Amino acid sequence: MGMNGETKLYIPKVRDIVTGTVVNVTESEVLVDVGYTCEGVIYKQHITHDKDAKLTEMFQVGDPIKVKITQFKQGDDSDQLLLSRLDILKQEKIERYRDDLEKDKDVTFKVKKAIKGGLLLDYHGIEAFLPESLVSLRDDDTEKKDLVGTEVKARIIDIETRGNRERIIVNRKQLQYESLKASEKEEFDAVNAEDIVTGTVKRITDFGAFVSLGDYTEGLIHISEVSHFHVKDVTNYLEVGQEVKVKVLKKKGKRISLSLKALQETPWDLFIKNHKVGDLVKGKIVRKMQYGMLVEVEKEVVGLLNRFDYSWNPDENLAGDVEVGQEIELKITSINKDKQQFSLSKKHLEYNPWADLKFKKGEHVSAEVKRIEEKGAVMEVEGVEAFLPIGEVSMEHISRVDEKVKVGDIVTAEITDFNPRRWTMTLSLRSIAERKSREAYDKQLEENVSGNQSLHDLFKEFKK
Repeated sequence: MGMNGETKLYIPKVRDIVTGTVVNVTESEVLVDVGYTCEGVIYKQHITHDKDAKLTEMFQVGDPIKVKITQFKQGDDSDQLLLSRLDILKQEKIERYRDDLEKDKDVTFKVKKAIKGGLLLDYHGIEAFLPESLVSLRDDDTEKKDLVGTEVKARIIDIETRGNRERIIVNRKQLQYESLKASEKEEFDAVNAEDIVTGTVKRITDFGAFVSLGDYTEGLIHISEVSHFHVKDVTNYLEVGQEVKVKVLKKKGKRISLSLKALQETPWDLFIKNHKVGDLVKGKIVRKMQYGMLVEVEKEVVGLLNRFDYSWNPDENLAGDVEVGQEIELKITSINKDKQQFSLSKKHLEYNPWADLKFKKGEHVSAEVKRIEEKGAVMEVEGVEAFLPIGEVSMEHISRVDEKVKVGDIVTAEITDFNPRRWTMTLSLRSIAERKSREAYDKQLEENVSGNQSLHDLFKEFKK
């Protein structure tokens, strides 16, 4: 207010805001002409909160200055007029930052205090209200008190006007929810099929185990993906809290399928690693069939014992001597890696006494009588058993074998049949005796018949 002689004298009133002129500046106060008979004084603590500020650098004589009248006393000798800048600075600050506060804007506030129903917040002197139901995703009464004095980010959801005052309502819970969803998506998107990841078993069900892959992401190991072996109960393989390394099989929608067995060697891989052709193994008979037996030599690894590999002896039937569940020792005779099959043999554990025999039909051999039977005699020839039928013992008809041979006798016999694959050899004493008799007869005939005699002449002589 410019003050000249014609201007009406301004009578100060407490709480008035007026613009005056600086007339003097010291380190502790500023004198201001507000158009009254005396100057008003502003002490330093009513100009700024900054104790280190220098008033002589802030103001110069003649500067216009906006002030608030805080005290006015009229006296007989002199009047007293006290001024302040603090409320004006506060209002200027509010006006400057009010533009930041718009509906749907996210703003960082300072929590002033907890009141009934929520929290009072401050933004550069501007007050806002955070209702209790919108404080946090957590339903925790203690959190409200813990937030006092801290800074929180919240979204302005409403600005209510009541007379000259505004009431700003904010929501912190929504920002937390959006942040949570963004974190969940980021973590979920980081997991891809074929990835190998580490997680923690959170819960186990009849159909598998749920594994936590982070703060928000979860995947399922189906019971069929727990092990290469047949799994009846997941708890036999996994427990809650256990850390596991798994392979991501696929992502479909919000579901992540995991596999434990994909990172494990198969039973067949382990078998191939630990076994080769020629190895001796112990196996459990799991099934008997017409053409052989299935034998489990490692857990869920089954090989075939063909009936032709039971024994070198074609008359021996191993299947009749053993039961399902029984354990036997065998030899691996072949492995087919592509088909994941292998063959086993029992007979290859034993020496085949017939393998080195090189006899021919008609050959004469030395044979020992081992035992007498009704239909013939069992003989031993070079460590194997041969049979001498009763009809081949003698040229004469006999009713009992021991009429001609006894146990322990060693005789020369002729091989009439030899089949090493069938483990059969048939002998004859009669054929040797017949040959000798024929040879003796032929020799006698040769001696008695002269060179010029015919059989007719000889016959005539015989009749005389």
